[in-house]
Amino acid sequence: MNKFLSIALILFTTVSFSQSQEETTDWITRNSDGREQVFYNENDGTLHLLAVRQAGNLLTTFVNEINPKDVKSISVKYGNDGWNSINLNFKSSGSTVDYYTVDKNYEMIGEVKSINKYGMNISIESDRELIDSFKKAYIHLFKTIGIEVKDGNMF
Repeated sequence: MNKFLSIALILFTTVSFSQSQEETTDWITRNSDGREQVFYNENDGTLHLLAVRQAGNLLTTFVNEINPKDVKSISVKYGNDGWNSINLNFKSSGSTVDYYTVDKNYEMIGEVKSINKYGMNISIESDRELIDSFKKAYIHLFKTIGIEVKDGNMF
């Protein structure tokens, strides 16, 4: 009976303290000061990675649409200048990434372009502790979508 209660308690705490997909994407946005945003489109199964940048008065958002099923692992690359990166590593065949730019009203500028890539690099100004937390958040985000990805720094 004690074994059953222990297992039930472990399952309860795991489920109770797990963040939802929305909480995870909100955390990513908040902790990147809004510069990195993520949106999962359940209708077509695409993950939208938004990089918001400002130059003077011009606010531009760069959008990359990926198929999350193509991501094999997520790793961190540490920089020397305060900029660290999250790397979404695609499976060996790579993945087609659609990319485009939108303005401050989310109106598309130009046209959608496609390119085959073997990974996506997300640069974030942060210390090592925070970039490691970003990696965990992205791994958890994929889990909420139903996709198991590996920690690329563990192998």
